[in-house]
Amino acid sequence: MINSRGERDSLFFYVLEQMQGMVHLCELHTKRILYANRLAQEELELQEGQACCREGSPHAQACGCRSTGQLLAHPEQVIHDAWYNPKTLRWYERHMQLLELAGGHLARLELSFAVNTLSGLGEGAYWRLILESIGDGVIATDGQGVVTMINPQAEKLTGWDRTSAVGKKLGEVFRTINTQTRLPVADPVDKVLATGQIAGLANHTSLLSRDGVEYQIADSAAPVKDSEGRIHGAILVFRDVSEEYRQREALRRSEERFRTLVETSINAIALHEIITDEEGRPVDYRFLEVNRAFEQLTGLSADKLIGRTVLEVLPGTEPFWIETYGRVALTGEPAELEDFSRELGRYYSVRAYSPRPGRFVTVFEDITERRLMENRLREMVYRDFLTGLHNRRYLETQKDRWEGEENLPLSVVIGDLNGLKIINDSMGHQKGDEYLQQAAEIFQAVSRPGDLVIRWGGDEFVLLLARTDAEEAQQICARIDELSLQSGAAALSIALGSATKATTEETLADVLREAESRMYQQKISSAQSRRSALVLSLQQALAEKSHETEEHARSLQRLAVSLAQRVGLSDAEVVTVSLVALLHDIGKLAISESILDKPGPLSEAEWEAMRRHCEIGHRIVASSPDLVDVAVGVLHHHERWDGKGYPRGLKGEEIPIASRIVALADAFDAMTSDRPYRAALSLEEAKAEIARQAGLQFDPYLTQEFLAMLP
Repeated sequence: MINSRGERDSLFFYVLEQMQGMVHLCELHTKRILYANRLAQEELELQEGQACCREGSPHAQACGCRSTGQLLAHPEQVIHDAWYNPKTLRWYERHMQLLELAGGHLARLELSFAVNTLSGLGEGAYWRLILESIGDGVIATDGQGVVTMINPQAEKLTGWDRTSAVGKKLGEVFRTINTQTRLPVADPVDKVLATGQIAGLANHTSLLSRDGVEYQIADSAAPVKDSEGRIHGAILVFRDVSEEYRQREALRRSEERFRTLVETSINAIALHEIITDEEGRPVDYRFLEVNRAFEQLTGLSADKLIGRTVLEVLPGTEPFWIETYGRVALTGEPAELEDFSRELGRYYSVRAYSPRPGRFVTVFEDITERRLMENRLREMVYRDFLTGLHNRRYLETQKDRWEGEENLPLSVVIGDLNGLKIINDSMGHQKGDEYLQQAAEIFQAVSRPGDLVIRWGGDEFVLLLARTDAEEAQQICARIDELSLQSGAAALSIALGSATKATTEETLADVLREAESRMYQQKISSAQSRRSALVLSLQQALAEKSHETEEHARSLQRLAVSLAQRVGLSDAEVVTVSLVALLHDIGKLAISESILDKPGPLSEAEWEAMRRHCEIGHRIVASSPDLVDVAVGVLHHHERWDGKGYPRGLKGEEIPIASRIVALADAFDAMTSDRPYRAALSLEEAKAEIARQAGLQFDPYLTQEFLAMLP
């Protein structure tokens, strides 16, 4: 044999070299000669590495390649035939067998003997030579069932030598029992002598050798008749099939285990046998076994598959599948692949392996949905998933086209959504996504055929306008502003900038930079109006979610502003106090309505969730750079003078004065207003409670001034 290092097994090839016939070894897959002994090289002109059926070779027409399919179908058997060599004018008796080489490769062993070498012998000597040489056991008896001849193989199997056996009754030399029941088996020769008909042993017959060895055998017996048809004796031919039975039983058990595995597996599994043409090429395959998962996955029932070939069931099956599975079945090398079946209209991921020569198992899953998704993703590589617009990567691929003179004048509009971060923080990213989609619709609405709308970044959009001058670009910007106002998204105004490329010397990158610069200038100049719009939007959002009304917010604001002015705060500080009063509870946008509107006391977990609104509100307001001072006031409006408040536990004057003022005004307003969980206090009751908390919850000085300004 050929070992894993590509070296020859010396003993194996020594035996081949000593054989008197012509011997060669041919690899099935490549049809190349792996080995040829001296006689095969000389008489058949076979050389290692050459094709075994090489054109012009004396062996070409009679090459055993055409028997490959039969060998694969019955790998455990030896095939016998004869062939004629027109160059030597001789007939050859040939024996072929399948061999498995190291690494799982398959090869065909051919042994040929020239029949003409026996022609010089007499007829009797010729047949004696055959009986002495064949691998089957042969015993001849006379008409009374007495042994008259026994060949060497029969001696070996029975344990009787020729001298001892001849003259004995056949039943004494040839002792057989049923392998399963252990009972004696009827002598087939008795039946032949009685009926004159050929007889054979039943299955599961064992031969008990004289030396105690037990062989499972297969045999047949035939009568010996003279020219007038009279029976003179019988010929018994038998062979040792112990190994065949062992292999068959192992195969049966293996197939039984496989069948159990197949039927219970959640994976689609099928067992097949490959079908080859005369030259050993895979041309089809047959279904031997499929499981329920296979039926469910393919929509093909087992009763329409088993025993039929794939081209019978699915005539449009691509050759690719047959070729791939053929390599697996014939070489033993497993394969993994993903491909589309036109016949079934699905994508499959398949693992294929060979449990024995000529057969293969497929384990596969339907990956159609995954592949379709991958295809869609590939299609979307140049599109923004959220808005459906082309993305920045797409513009990179189209840059050269837009640089062309035919697009001049080329105008660019860049738009940036103001306040997107604060919307994401206060109302959630879903709401922010809605505004992005709304902005995309606005840009698409003002675009014309041939224009290109791109989502440039997170909150930026670009509009490319071919053959559009600066004045037209400004008109389009005005239209975007108009549509933005009509949308009702006051908190998300769009800052716009435009620039125009008039000559080929200017680049698209230059125009994009100029438009972006103008957009940021516009963003800065409109900051104050955006702040007003933002505050209004946030206040409206809180009023919609919380039980607190706009009237309450304005009442609280009036109290806080009056106190701030009374204690002598600057105008800027008064404005900060006013905004903190309006936005102090903006963090409640993230608190569940079930907590905000609960008619009774809150649980500890609910209080914990409620306390988070200070920090949430701080993040929301701080997302606007010009509201940083207001954000600090929002964060600390639940701190206490004695340090027992939240979220930081600040005490005394560590607490921002805006927070102290709003906390005092908010507490008073809450006491004098009806709530879901209690009725409002009277003015005197509220003032008394405020006074009791001076130096504890509230700043003592601010408390004194606050009570003094109340009626």
